[in-house]
Amino acid sequence: MRKSENDYSVMKNGPIKFTESKEQHARLNAVLKSMTEGIILADNKKNIVYQNEFVTHSLFPGMRVENLQTEVELINFLQKLSISENDQLNQLPQLEDISVKLTIEKDKRLKYIMLNKFSVYSDTSYIGNGYLLRDITKEEEIDQLKSNLITIASHEFKTPITSIRGSVETLMIQDADWDEDFKQELLQGIHEDILHLQDLISVWLDIKKIEMGTLSLNKGHFVVSQLILNTLDHLPNEFVQSKLVSFKEENDVKFPLLYGDEKRLQQVLLNLIMNGLVHNDSPAKKVEVSVTSDSRYVYIHVKDNGIGFSKELSKKIFDRFYRADNSPQRKTGGTGLGLSICLGLMQEHNGDILVKSELGKGSEFTMKLPINHDDQGGSR
Repeated sequence: MRKSENDYSVMKNGPIKFTESKEQHARLNAVLKSMTEGIILADNKKNIVYQNEFVTHSLFPGMRVENLQTEVELINFLQKLSISENDQLNQLPQLEDISVKLTIEKDKRLKYIMLNKFSVYSDTSYIGNGYLLRDITKEEEIDQLKSNLITIASHEFKTPITSIRGSVETLMIQDADWDEDFKQELLQGIHEDILHLQDLISVWLDIKKIEMGTLSLNKGHFVVSQLILNTLDHLPNEFVQSKLVSFKEENDVKFPLLYGDEKRLQQVLLNLIMNGLVHNDSPAKKVEVSVTSDSRYVYIHVKDNGIGFSKELSKKIFDRFYRADNSPQRKTGGTGLGLSICLGLMQEHNGDILVKSELGKGSEFTMKLPINHDDQGGSR
């Protein structure tokens, strides 16, 4: 009786245990497939026995990583992808637990991956190795942004603060008998430096608002020619008097009314014009502003005869903190945020900034603004 009960028990519980094991395997496989980190597993003979979809579809798409058979092939694959020789990768076979940061280039952009190797043991013995690969590109970019922010802020704020301090200390000298013109000159300099500091703070705030999607726009209808003329009125006197910027109005062409925040778009246009003047080594600087349109968009072109830049740089110039010349001896200052803010403001208007440039021959930046087809009751 006892034997038959045991047989019954085996017959009864065996399928249940098999079903439970199958369900556990399915759950584990679902977890591994849905992970946002890569997992590669190798047995104790160094043969790769598993890769999850994140490895093949997200980390290394189209690179045939699924064809790798052994850990040695995996290490050689990663070494070839790295932009420089990584000695830690060569140590992977000898070390049980190690973390390696990889820097690879993909689509002409840097990508950062953290690789963690760990040993896998059963209850009684070593059964193989596991590799956890995590894309840390975002974290690296944030760290780089923080570093750039600190460096640029310390440089850009230090100059006006030093100037203000020098002027104030000069005015505070009790025994000095400064004439009124000199005092006014110092005060004017202090005022300009304070305005510069306010502009810097506004730049930081704009970037943050655009990033968080909290930028408020005061939209309304306006005439494109008036937008340009109002912007030209805000140019520094030295550029206005020397007539370096020209705007040719086409009297026989009518453009539809635009809809947006006119002051914010003036900010974009002014930045593009000033870039064409400041980053310009030509003995006869000039910037030409013109307008064209098609059935969907109005285009405001800003063309200069400045230094220009290569096609490769055209993708980088809108990156935050990017400056073509980062050397301490650079001729022009700036935070490297201007074009990033301009692009953000244009995107807030469902528009864009187009770029054409040739090194040594100048550049053309184009503000692309959508036409508001609901209301075209005006022109120019």
